Amino acid sequence: MGGLNPALELIPDPDAEGPPAPGQRLASLIESYRGLADVFHELLAEQSLDALLERIADTLADLIPYDTLTIFEVEEPTGDLIPMLARDQWAEKILSTRIRIGEGITGWAAEHREAVLTNQAHLDPRVKTVPGTPEDEPEAMISIPLIARGAIKGALNVYRLGESAEFDDDEFELAKRFGDAAALALDNAQIRARLEYQAQTDSLTGLYNHRYFHERLREELRRASRSHESVAVLMLDIDDFKRVNDVYGHGTGDEVLRSLAAALRATVRTSDVVCRLGGEEFGLIVTSFVDESALALARRVTDSLTAIDFGPAGAVTISVGLAQGPEHAMNPRELVACAEAAMMTAKARGKNQIVLFEDGTHERPETAEGIDRDVRSIAHLKMLQSLSGKLSRLNDVREIGMVIANELRSLIDYHNCRVFVVDGEDVVPIAFQGGLATSTATVMEVLACKLGEGITGHAAQTGESLRVGNATESPFGKQIPGTEPIDESMIAVPLRYGARVTGVIVISKLGLDQFDEDDVRLLEVLGGHASVALENARLYEAERREAESAKALLEFSRELATASGLDDVLARTVELAAGLLGSPRTAIWLDDPDTGEIVCRAAWGSASDGLLHRRFAGEEARPVVDRPDAYLVPRKELPGAEHAPLGDSQILIAPLALEHGRFGCVSAEIEDVEDAERKLRLIAGIAHQAQLAIANARSFENLEGTFFSTVEALANALEANDEYTSSHARWITDMALHVGAALGLDAATLKRLELGALFHDIGKIGIPSSILAKPGRLTAEERTMMQTHPELGERIIAPIERLEDVRPIVRHCHEHYDGSGYPDGKVGEAIPLESRIILVCDAFHAMTTDRPYRKRLSEAEACRRLRAAAGTQFDPNVVAVYLQLLKEQSESGVAA
Repeated sequence: MGGLNPALELIPDPDAEGPPAPGQRLASLIESYRGLADVFHELLAEQSLDALLERIADTLADLIPYDTLTIFEVEEPTGDLIPMLARDQWAEKILSTRIRIGEGITGWAAEHREAVLTNQAHLDPRVKTVPGTPEDEPEAMISIPLIARGAIKGALNVYRLGESAEFDDDEFELAKRFGDAAALALDNAQIRARLEYQAQTDSLTGLYNHRYFHERLREELRRASRSHESVAVLMLDIDDFKRVNDVYGHGTGDEVLRSLAAALRATVRTSDVVCRLGGEEFGLIVTSFVDESALALARRVTDSLTAIDFGPAGAVTISVGLAQGPEHAMNPRELVACAEAAMMTAKARGKNQIVLFEDGTHERPETAEGIDRDVRSIAHLKMLQSLSGKLSRLNDVREIGMVIANELRSLIDYHNCRVFVVDGEDVVPIAFQGGLATSTATVMEVLACKLGEGITGHAAQTGESLRVGNATESPFGKQIPGTEPIDESMIAVPLRYGARVTGVIVISKLGLDQFDEDDVRLLEVLGGHASVALENARLYEAERREAESAKALLEFSRELATASGLDDVLARTVELAAGLLGSPRTAIWLDDPDTGEIVCRAAWGSASDGLLHRRFAGEEARPVVDRPDAYLVPRKELPGAEHAPLGDSQILIAPLALEHGRFGCVSAEIEDVEDAERKLRLIAGIAHQAQLAIANARSFENLEGTFFSTVEALANALEANDEYTSSHARWITDMALHVGAALGLDAATLKRLELGALFHDIGKIGIPSSILAKPGRLTAEERTMMQTHPELGERIIAPIERLEDVRPIVRHCHEHYDGSGYPDGKVGEAIPLESRIILVCDAFHAMTTDRPYRKRLSEAEACRRLRAAAGTQFDPNVVAVYLQLLKEQSESGVAA
């Protein structure tokens, strides 16, 4: 591993002598939380799941040094935790053991979705030792459930070994924050892997698809050319598969395809490649074989089918064509053509045969209709093979529809072709080719129909093909609005995926009885290809949108990671949520612990000002936010809806379960419920990220408050050596902030001013008490010593990165406007404005406070001396503002 990221150095160096100073520990802790944003970026950049696991292990080692580590992934559908990475001397034993949810400490953490810290894990009553590893080995353990989008993705365990091993609370808190980042990254990698897998597999059988077959065959032929080995291609086609679909239905046909795919996987070697090329056609690539082994494999495949029960379809046989490269061809397309020719010869010789390609292998099955019909069938097969290849490369349903219509026209001279998809009760056109005269609206608008409506709707509803010789007299026919009655023949073929009808292909031709059963059969076979392509496109689109949502949530988390405080987190959340959800109005509601009410803390969009700071009683709001998951609700059902400045719309609500029993919700108005399920998942992810960001912001504010309190206490303790009152540092700080605000300084500058005022005399820690408390004037040597305290103060705070911008303020808070100050003699505007403000406030307080060497001056005398020194010792502008503030405080009765 490379060097440790300085921003992540939460854990003290174990070799260092003595504990870290409180200020160093506190500053390091603050910076560690800020460093988690960098961790998010590093983890989410990983593309490979294996590389991601290694990155998680390496990054966590930088954050929290450990002795051993194990990362688990949830197995679907069992839900068991499967170890994916183990850095342990017993890694082999660990990786061979699965953990059930609820089993052991890890299973308990996953079941309860709660991180576990146990510094005596071997004594924990929940512990379960991995078989083959030492029992009762003393160890400290942190187990973090990895949760993303509301689901358990895995678990992350880190261990320290030995009797004295332990993790502290800060490390535990940091591990939990890191676990959130790791869970999102793991979920993102899993989505990417699923998309890559689906792009090269057939969704019905789970086999590789047509595209992968040709790509892999090309690679194997290149490899065989280099190694002088042989490659065989087996083309398999189910005999009389059309009869199975016609007699038993496409659902049974799909089960036959799945069963055959399972049989092929069980029969071939692990090095062989099994693919579904389309319809009932399968392809096998056989590599690294000796003589007769490819033929023997083909025999094993055909023999295995005799023992399989294909349900209602009964016995199923296949015809197999076998070709070998380089003997028969070295070009992928030519080798496939040889195998197809051998397969067609097997069909012609009576089916249920295996034929090895030879020069004379060109037989074709004859039918009663003779050669003309045979030629037409071959043309159909070629078109379907071409279509299958084209469809496998498409992921857009409208493109798929147009390809089907265009390819079909090369075989059937139709008048028009229409391709539909079924969406709930609607049958929606996605492609149209040909002529259709309508005077009322666009073609796509008039073709749309409902299930059961017209010939198209009837085919979609019943799942049965229709061949209509005269459409105007069909009992299912319905006149398309804006068209005139004509003599027209039609075929409507449903697209079935399993038991579901996903669409319909309709072709029409002018004249009566223009289609025959071969045309119906062609459309049914084409429909098998089309239904698979459309289902793949639907799944791809669904996964693409999920991936986009995941990516959007990751970008959302990055934005929140850069927010500077709770108010900024809330403001960014509502703004970004509006963009992600396409919402005109979004809001975040949080409970007020003092009143028990729920308050709108941030709002975005039109009329958002009317929402901001609105309040509802706790008992009124609890039913709205006290739910486990995001939900959709009509606006009128929400409390106070009659007064809310929202339209008559639906509201997405995602509850926020915050720390220490705090609660709230994210709400977003949507004007329609289209894609509501995806938006619900998205707002749930937004709420989850907002919860983390709110918790981090509150933790940071608490840490920052503790930090300032520590600084203030230290400053006051130091001032006590100089016999100031204990409120000296706070008084100067408060007055300096008043002056800064009056001068119009921004929030960041005021924060630097506050820290500079608290630390302005921190260097006095290095000045002897005899000088600080001396009742008389200082000698020249003592004055020289005293004037070193600004430089000393700068060096004291230099190691604290959080105070980088404060160092010049501390160094120059005793510089004079005319250059007569110390340590650098800076003049006028060259002195930081914050230092000039602190000098005026410090001088006034010193003059009006009892000092070892003199009594306090009156406020009037102190003000006179400030005026007198304006332009020489002090910045005249700062003096004017300071005196004006004193006057206003005096008039209002506020003590200076």
